[in-house]
Amino acid sequence: MRYPPGSGDSLGFQFGIGTQGILSFEEVGVRLPMIGKSFFIEVKARLLSSLTWATFINMQTGDAVSFHPDVVGGIISFGGVSPMLHGVLRMYGQSDIFLGYSFTPWDSALYGVGNLIGDNLTYAFWGCFGLELFTSKSLSVYLDAGGGFKSLHGDTTNTYAMASSWLGSGFGIKMGMRFYL
Repeated sequence: MRYPPGSGDSLGFQFGIGTQGILSFEEVGVRLPMIGKSFFIEVKARLLSSLTWATFINMQTGDAVSFHPDVVGGIISFGGVSPMLHGVLRMYGQSDIFLGYSFTPWDSALYGVGNLIGDNLTYAFWGCFGLELFTSKSLSVYLDAGGGFKSLHGDTTNTYAMASSWLGSGFGIKMGMRFYL
C-alpha cells in the first residue's frame, strides 16, 4: 500500500534499542518536523549499560580493574532522508552528538564503593545509515547501523575512567519505532 505524501514529515516520537561497542542501550526522543522535506533534527535521551563486566589492564602499570559501567545522557541528531521508495520505505543518514555522565551503579549497589569512574563529562560522536519502513502514514519501524567514537573528560590517573573512556566506541546497530503526529 502506498501512503500519501507527508508520511513522516511531522513531529514524531521514537523509541529504540541497540548496541554501541560493548554497551547496550535504550533511548526515547523526539524528531522535529522536517526542514525542506529532507533534513531532520532529533533530541533524545539514552541510557547505555555494559553488556558484561568489563576488565581493563593498563599495559603501562599492570593495574587491572573489572567493573560494570553505565552512561546516561542526551543526544542531538541531524541528518537527511531520501524520497519515499514505493510509497513506504526511505533511507536516511544521521550524525549524533552525545553529552552525558558515566557511573557504576552495579558496583555501588553490590560492593558499596560509590562511583568508581569519578566526576566526568562523557561525550561521543556517532553516525549511521538506516532504513525506515512505514506501516501506516503515522507509524514506522527503523533499522540503522554505523559507528563512532566515545570518550570522557575526567581524572586521567583513575584507571576506571581510563577504561570507561573508550567503551561504547566502534560499531553500533539500532532498531525501533516512530510515531508521527
